[in-house]
Amino acid sequence: MRILISSALLLLSNAFIFAQEPDWVRGKSREYQDEFYIVGVGSGDTRQGAENQARAHIAEVFRVNINANISVNKSETLNNTQGRVSAESKEVTRSKIDMGLKKTLEGTEIADVWQNPKDATYYALAVLDREKASMKFAERIRELDVEIGRLTMKTDSASGKIDKLKLLLLKKNLMSDRDELNSDLRIVSASGKGVEPPFSFEKENSEILGFLQNEFVIGVGGDGPAADVVTQTVTDMFTRSGFIVKRTTGKDADLIIKISTSIQPSEEPVDEWYYCRWGLVLNASDPVDGDLIFSSSQNGKSGQLTKDESKSRAVYDMNKKVGLLAAKVLAKLTGREE
Repeated sequence: MRILISSALLLLSNAFIFAQEPDWVRGKSREYQDEFYIVGVGSGDTRQGAENQARAHIAEVFRVNINANISVNKSETLNNTQGRVSAESKEVTRSKIDMGLKKTLEGTEIADVWQNPKDATYYALAVLDREKASMKFAERIRELDVEIGRLTMKTDSASGKIDKLKLLLLKKNLMSDRDELNSDLRIVSASGKGVEPPFSFEKENSEILGFLQNEFVIGVGGDGPAADVVTQTVTDMFTRSGFIVKRTTGKDADLIIKISTSIQPSEEPVDEWYYCRWGLVLNASDPVDGDLIFSSSQNGKSGQLTKDESKSRAVYDMNKKVGLLAAKVLAKLTGREE
């Protein structure tokens, strides 16, 4: 009888504990205080769903910061004194944001899970230790400072303009990475402070901008039936990125981008569709020694209901592709190849 009574009491005790709602379900946690942790609470029909939502709530803290930075970046323009170049920086892509958040949230842990006995809903508590995250961010920022300093010395001794351009653009990207990490550090740090840079952002960006607008010229030229369209697309893209661009393939430029196009429309329809084959070759090279910086050959087949429409579609598809290739050239120059 005593055994039965003890077992019953144990079951009642467990049921009480199971039903006891943790304080963090409604928001604040006594154990994980805001001074030391960033917390997120999630709920769902499954434990995994609740945990994912809890992590997502912590991510939202950083998304607000990232979106604020995007708003600032979108208002920035690059203009030289003669008005030849004007460019708004592009909004950071969602994939890049997600990648940055993933790195930011590496230290997030699921501290507790509770299931409501009334409706079987799961609740999860995700926590990010401010001190541990701050140390990680500060360490990475200091590593970037060392790398930025190394790039500055290499830039000063660069022999060719293309080499100098690559180093300057890589340094610009690293400074952008540093700025984002420092913003994250200010969020997780209890003091709200980041790591002061050992260099002047204003001075470094001014040097990069001055080189793009005054010392480096990109020459763009093309041949074939779609030359005017594709060269304009490439010209516009690099102009928006802050470069001086001229329609030339001679040695009066520091980087030459040459595009060859071809179109071969079909004379007879296939199942009432006319098809037009197209080809595209883009080469980016150093005009001094002829070394290729980037080279790609693309081809495709575009179909429409009339012969003229198929040719127009081919030009459209070719122009879309050349934009992607130009982006790869830019990624090559900035050291952000995928």
